[in-house]
Amino acid sequence: MKNNVLGLVFGNNHAERIESLTSHRAVASVPFGGKYRLIDFNLSNMTNSGIRNIGIIVNKNFFSLMDHVGSGKSWDLSRKNGGVHLLPPYIQSGRSMGHSEIEAIYSIERFLSDAREEYVLLSECGMVANIDYDPMIQQHIDTNADFTVMYVNNLNSEKRQDALAMKMNSEFRIEEFSISSCAKAGENIAVGAILTRRKLLMEVVEECISTNKLNYMRNVFQPEVKKYRCFGYHFQGYYSLISSQEEYFYANMSLLKKENREALFNSTKPIYTKVRDDMPSRYGLGSSVKNSLIAQGCVIEGEVENSIIAKGVTIGKGAKVVNCIIMQDTKVGDNATLGYVIADKDVVIKEGRTLFGYDTFPIYIPSEKVL
Repeated sequence: MKNNVLGLVFGNNHAERIESLTSHRAVASVPFGGKYRLIDFNLSNMTNSGIRNIGIIVNKNFFSLMDHVGSGKSWDLSRKNGGVHLLPPYIQSGRSMGHSEIEAIYSIERFLSDAREEYVLLSECGMVANIDYDPMIQQHIDTNADFTVMYVNNLNSEKRQDALAMKMNSEFRIEEFSISSCAKAGENIAVGAILTRRKLLMEVVEECISTNKLNYMRNVFQPEVKKYRCFGYHFQGYYSLISSQEEYFYANMSLLKKENREALFNSTKPIYTKVRDDMPSRYGLGSSVKNSLIAQGCVIEGEVENSIIAKGVTIGKGAKVVNCIIMQDTKVGDNATLGYVIADKDVVIKEGRTLFGYDTFPIYIPSEKVL
């Protein structure tokens, strides 16, 4: 363990924002980039930064997450002391926990009290990025901060809900928090990574529960910004924020640009995932693939362009797949035509079918559906 930080990941918060993708899985286990899950970025970033004790808070639909994370071996978290822990909800003191972050943290109070780390890094699964947390941790210690909030200042998405904007002084101390329905270009927007002391976090959560103040943005940061020493940490690398199905589509499509892939998948700080051993993908004599990411185990007989194709996908002869995200083990029949489609796992699209969405409104096909 390189530092004194406990990692805490919210594995299913804001699931309603991408309800179609999370109807049967946690946000943390949503597939991304044809090979990864959203939780891979949190676990990899933390382990690459020397954090070796990580808890994942989930409240429902966590079977696929359990299967993916397992013992944590893929992220070097299968260890006697520390490691990765799935923390499902439970009833404490006769009270059924809700879905707010405050209630989620309160429901794992025992896990927090048993931890030995001095600091806690809280992280959401909605941000895809390759983050080195070491400078953030060092800044937190140097400034003697109570809370250090990671932010970006070039977010411009009208679909971003409950954007937490911050105003800071020249020393990066936060002087004001504001919450708006959309993020404006140039604003300093919090992106779901907060560092604080473990004991302070427990005190704040206990107070919020006792006074029924369950929204940490509106009940803690906004009114108490003068009470606590809150500082901002500027993240300047590549990132994608996912708070809607459209943003999920754009985030995947952004990987088709070489500069984005190189920024996200840095060889010095790898993004790890659970390995599924498959044979190499096979391409038929009449196949055509342009500007696409193809995972292993696929059989490509038709045309694929500007698309993300996950493991084990079959594209039939004469089929055309353009601007699509096709998740693992889906079968696209001969002469089928797809455009701007997100097909979940194990979907079967029969021969000759035609389906088109639009870049601002991609069509989603639930898992195991037959069209």
